[in-house]
Amino acid sequence: MCCRWRRNPIPSTAMHSRGADRRAAIRPAADPVSPAQPEPPIERRKPDDRRRNGFISQLQLFSTISYEAVETALADCVTQEVPAGTVLLAPGQANDAIHLLVSGRLRIHLDRADSADYIPIEAGGCFGELSIIDGRPVSAYVVADLHSRVLVIHESVFWDRLIPQPGVARNLLKVLAERMRANGDIILARMKDKLALELLQKELAIAQNIQLSMLPAGSRLFPERTEVQAYAIMEPAKDVGGDFYDAFFAAPGRLFVAVGDVAGKGIPAALFMARTITQLRMEVVRGRSPSDVLEAVNRALCEGNDAGMFVTLFCGILETETGRFHFANAGHNPPLLLGLDGKCEFLKLKKGLVAGIMESARYVTDTMQFAPGQSLLFYTDGVTEAINRRNEFYTEERLIAKTGKGPWDSPRLLVDAVRADIAAFVQDAPQADDITMLALCYRGMRPGSSRPA
Repeated sequence: MCCRWRRNPIPSTAMHSRGADRRAAIRPAADPVSPAQPEPPIERRKPDDRRRNGFISQLQLFSTISYEAVETALADCVTQEVPAGTVLLAPGQANDAIHLLVSGRLRIHLDRADSADYIPIEAGGCFGELSIIDGRPVSAYVVADLHSRVLVIHESVFWDRLIPQPGVARNLLKVLAERMRANGDIILARMKDKLALELLQKELAIAQNIQLSMLPAGSRLFPERTEVQAYAIMEPAKDVGGDFYDAFFAAPGRLFVAVGDVAGKGIPAALFMARTITQLRMEVVRGRSPSDVLEAVNRALCEGNDAGMFVTLFCGILETETGRFHFANAGHNPPLLLGLDGKCEFLKLKKGLVAGIMESARYVTDTMQFAPGQSLLFYTDGVTEAINRRNEFYTEERLIAKTGKGPWDSPRLLVDAVRADIAAFVQDAPQADDITMLALCYRGMRPGSSRPA
């Protein structure tokens, strides 16, 4: 016989009782005499306000007061979202608040809102405090460098709630002193940079004068000679450059001409240019052929050339009595040969290796015969590679098209016409490279005479 234990059944409502029912079962019965009292509302603070106030309470300005005091003092202050580029304050503007940078970055400009010189304000910094201390208008631009969040503390809050707090006034003086010291250091450093820049500009002007003095004096060369006419220009892209030209009589009846282009621009190129032109002159006066001159110059430039600089170089010697022109080339652009009929073509020449790279480089002397009235136009790649706003090059084809409109009455007219055409092509585009041209016209000698025709 089986015996079964019987249990008292549990009401289903009790088994599934939740929430208010279960809490009601354990809540004391209300006083039947007293009316029910409403529960006090729970104060909820925004998480952003808590993070903001927690961040602010750690700053040096409020380091001596508690978080609760900061929270109470700043309860009515608003936080502004400031997009990048916004001008928050400007000179002459009235200001009645201290602004505290919660996040982002600001700039203080003393002259213009978009000037390159400014004092940065990082998160935790403040601005506008001087206005509420002395009551004067703002004296500088304050611009949002990045998207920023700024807490605005009205002057009444500052004076009535913050300054009375222990140590806040001392903290403010310390913050102001540190900022003035930091700003003073920045201003001093920039003044030194400005003085250094002015000194550098003066030195560059002196260097430019020295560089130009190394070239033949005057754009019109040999005005006293009638068997040859020459005209040249050199316009550096910077204060000083690496282009150069040279022309002088190395001996009676032997006119030496050269055009070169040092790789790079600025002072390093100018120094290498000075070294090259000095070495050229030393070798030419020894009566050497153009190829021997290039080989000697190349060996000299390779010595101690740890920077790996090099120069393209064309040089030649014109025998003024016969019109024979001997020339050699070290990787330079071929000159243009212009005839009396206006026809022009590039002079055929062996390119040769640039000078300054390989000490064992060898060069070849070629010879051409000038006819009276023929001209050569030497130039650097700053001419054919002049760039306009559309990033287009001037090109050799355009140079031929322009020079082919001759004949030209003088070398100066030729050079000026090409320079004007380059200017019309590039318009307002910045000059990308040094521009150098030298035009040489052979007039010839009288038959049977040592005097020019």
